[in-house]
Amino acid sequence: MSEGIVPLRQKGEASSALDRFDIAAVALLIGDQAASLQAARAVVILNDLRAHRGQMTAVLVDVRGREPTGDPLIDEANANLVTAINSCIVQIDLFIARGQLILKEAAPSGANHPEVPK
Repeated sequence: MSEGIVPLRQKGEASSALDRFDIAAVALLIGDQAASLQAARAVVILNDLRAHRGQMTAVLVDVRGREPTGDPLIDEANANLVTAINSCIVQIDLFIARGQLILKEAAPSGANHPEVPK
């Protein structure tokens, strides 16, 4: 738990977009659910990526389930959405795979902490 220092904000100071990751990562460290701050951050980011992947998958199911409207512009837009969403899901999958590799590499051998989350 001594790997890094998590800077705290002063009252009134603007919060960073990454604050929610650090807050969740510190909670994992406090709960002894991660071996290091780096590992805790990786777990939090992986969980966030999985949540976004789930949302994108739900949108994809919705767009694919739409009946053709007969309006070529709308139907083409829906087809383009399917392509773009598929591309986003592939990209998220690549980020998740890379994050799992980083998490695995960061884990000390023989640590009593959970394996790389699936």
